Amino acid sequence: MNEPHPPFPPNQAFPPVPPPSGIYPPGTVFPMTFGQILERVSRLVRSRWKTLGGIGITPMACVVLFEALFFGGLYLSGDLKLPATPTDLQGLQWIVIPFDLILIPGIFVLYGLYYGAASYAALQADRDLPVTIAQAYRHAWSRLGRYVWLMILRSLLIALPFIPIMLFIGVGALLMAGLAKNGSNNAGMLFVLIPLAVLLYLGAFVYAVFMSLRLSLAYCACVHEGLTARQAITRSGFLTQGAKGRIFLVALVIYAISYAVMMAFYIVGFFIVGGVMLAGSAGLSAHDTTPFGYVAIGLVILVAAAAIIFWSALLMAAYSAAFAVLYRDQCLRRDGPQAFHDATAIGI
Repeated sequence: MNEPHPPFPPNQAFPPVPPPSGIYPPGTVFPMTFGQILERVSRLVRSRWKTLGGIGITPMACVVLFEALFFGGLYLSGDLKLPATPTDLQGLQWIVIPFDLILIPGIFVLYGLYYGAASYAALQADRDLPVTIAQAYRHAWSRLGRYVWLMILRSLLIALPFIPIMLFIGVGALLMAGLAKNGSNNAGMLFVLIPLAVLLYLGAFVYAVFMSLRLSLAYCACVHEGLTARQAITRSGFLTQGAKGRIFLVALVIYAISYAVMMAFYIVGFFIVGGVMLAGSAGLSAHDTTPFGYVAIGLVILVAAAAIIFWSALLMAAYSAAFAVLYRDQCLRRDGPQAFHDATAIGI
């Protein structure tokens, strides 16, 4: 199914709304309330956290491992000194920034693969069908070019207004540098440019949020309906009409819960690390060498990094489940219940 469905006829009755528990037989479709959507997302994350979380750990672990190898190589080569001075960091940026630019295509491939796999697994879970991490990544790999291209298009559409803003800031900085070099007072220009840059940035941020909501169902549409990247973007715009507020609130609730958990984790971790450091300093004199202390600190850092990666993967799993549930709900609202019983509408 490559073209968007017509809107659901307003005179056609919806199926009965299920109980708020979020439990329903496989294949049953119905429009859900805001509370039912949150309950369904919570149930999917709790029941499929190993699969959905495992899919999310893969790209994050790859990025962390690569960064560790990269900066470890800089340290062993002597280019990165610890503790680093501002002069050292300024010289290091001419190595890091070009390398990060070269790395961008790999990031697109990695996260295009992830979003394809995560959307596939979440859609399967929402249909109460079994799926494994390997199956999800095999599916994403079979359509890698499509999912990577969708990733690129989404990123460009969301970040589009930031490009002229960066150019504006760069040109303004060059003009002020030229004035300062000639001994001119640029206070008046700063008074005009800084508020203007702030307003432009706020406008770009609002646009980015709006476009993110508009494209939030693109991967689910691309996976479930077998659409191309451009068709999936059009389809997502169609499905999110009149639903952007609900999608935003669902995403906001997930973010608020994750933020509260992370703050609790930071507080507990702060007291644990502080207690370990106090205990170590009380048992050692100022003249003792403490290799064990360095090992303990390294282990604490590794445990903290692993915990952050694990929780971030669960957060990504929650968003994947939310978009899958919202996709099902919006297809029902916009297309009608028959769409989910039409075998030609299923591309997975």
